[in-house]
Amino acid sequence: MKAQMHNLREFTPVVLLSVLLFVSCARLPIIEEEPSANRHPSAGEQPSAEPSANREPSAEINSSAGEIASTAENQSQEAAESAAGTAQVMENTGLPQDPTPGSADTELPDEQVPQLTREELEQQARAEELASQSELSVYPSPQQLAQEALYHQQVINGLCDEIGNKLGSVSVEDCMQQQLEFAGAYSVNARPLTQRDFEPRNSLNEKSRVLIMGGIHGDEYSSISIMFKWMALLKESGGNSFSWRFLPSVNPDGLLDGQAVRQNASGVDLNRNFPSQDWNDKAHEYWLNNTGENPRRYPGVAAASEPEVRWVIDQIETYEPDVVVSVHAPYHLLDFDGPSVAPDRIGDLYLHQLGVYPGSLGNYAGLDLGIPVVTLELPSAGIMPSDEQIEQMWIDMLSWLNSRTELEQRAAR
Repeated sequence: MKAQMHNLREFTPVVLLSVLLFVSCARLPIIEEEPSANRHPSAGEQPSAEPSANREPSAEINSSAGEIASTAENQSQEAAESAAGTAQVMENTGLPQDPTPGSADTELPDEQVPQLTREELEQQARAEELASQSELSVYPSPQQLAQEALYHQQVINGLCDEIGNKLGSVSVEDCMQQQLEFAGAYSVNARPLTQRDFEPRNSLNEKSRVLIMGGIHGDEYSSISIMFKWMALLKESGGNSFSWRFLPSVNPDGLLDGQAVRQNASGVDLNRNFPSQDWNDKAHEYWLNNTGENPRRYPGVAAASEPEVRWVIDQIETYEPDVVVSVHAPYHLLDFDGPSVAPDRIGDLYLHQLGVYPGSLGNYAGLDLGIPVVTLELPSAGIMPSDEQIEQMWIDMLSWLNSRTELEQRAAR
């Protein structure tokens, strides 16, 4: 029965179409073409006779045109009836009707549908991803700046020019020699935030990863200058057993926007803006009650509201340091927050733990994240320690890092 139904489906439209064409051709009049006035008979062809004087060519043409129009109308009606009849036959036999060409149900044959290879699909997905990133990016595009790497180097050169002309202990050349790198973010006033990495001498024998930073407060000049001194020592020595990441100027706007200030360009104390667990409950209360709304201690409208703080948070998350060292001035002491054993002294800075404040780096990284935070408070914000003291502080810091590593290794056994 299924075979008969299939044959009927294939045969019925052909028979109906053949009958329709036969009827149409039988009823069409035969119209002979009349030679034009300029037409010459070909060889062997007899010229046709001239029409008689009683003949009305225009009347015959009009008559023929009327017959053709009538015939076409009849054919159209017959075609519609035939199509309806075909549809009725298919419906009665249960056969599916062919979709109307161009309808929503019409599908291209498989051989006409373009098929993308896996490589082409991956390239298309990558192009869409890059386009999306380009639309969302807050940094200048390569098309606008011609070359992103060149642009970043130019803005870092500009930063070194500003730093070298601001700090008495760091020249423009000193800054340029350290080959600072763009660290993926900008300050409030669009200055580049920079970093400098130093790998251990033996990458297979890395003891710890140390994130060290200065200039959280822009008016603490010495905390920035000593970063460049220690980078120069590390570069000259060829490294040691630790991995180092220097963030020499966390708050460049506070340093370089005219008269140096503690806060960033938004008027926020960055060392009160870290998202410590007690920030929401205590940051503004502490600022109101304990500082008398001192603008130098303003914690911001929300935790981590400032781009410089968000950048430091990102550095901690991506670099995953074992120790954080933060340099300040001018309290002439050594502070420590977090686990592990604190150093007794570094250089002539002796341990004197001050405790933590809502939104401070020691509170956030030391207590909340459990990363040891060493805070070095230099004796003066505007006067550098002697070269001997700078070198001794570096030696003592390395000694404490080695001792800490040995203690952890013994505890792990």
